[in-house]
Amino acid sequence: MKYCITLICLLLSITTFGQSKDEKAILAVMREEERVWNAGDIEAYVNLYAPSDSTRMIYSTGAVYGKDSILAFYKKYWPKERMGQLTLDGARLERLSKRYYYVSGFFHVKSPDGKMINGRFSGLMKKIRGKWYLYTDHSG
Repeated sequence: MKYCITLICLLLSITTFGQSKDEKAILAVMREEERVWNAGDIEAYVNLYAPSDSTRMIYSTGAVYGKDSILAFYKKYWPKERMGQLTLDGARLERLSKRYYYVSGFFHVKSPDGKMINGRFSGLMKKIRGKWYLYTDHSG
């Protein structure tokens, strides 16, 4: 029994301490995405995107480039009364370089009328001046 408890503690510490500083920061951005979305603050949500004209959001019928266009898209298709509650899970992070991580996982939005929208997301996180941002966001 003592051996099992030690093994469990070791495994938990590996998963917690096994994450790099960058991976923890990226996961914190994802938690912030959930928090601001669930608060209905679409401006704060879009501020998590990289401040670049090449930043993009890819969706089923096209793509939107630049934060201003992404914000306009969200305001048009996701007004505050429709946003609901966002949950991101199953996140996978793969380091591509010092400045880029590939991320993927699942999203779930429970709309105010109780309907669930479930799907997958993938994209690139980009480190700019020591801070991680969404650079390419693909959801479907």
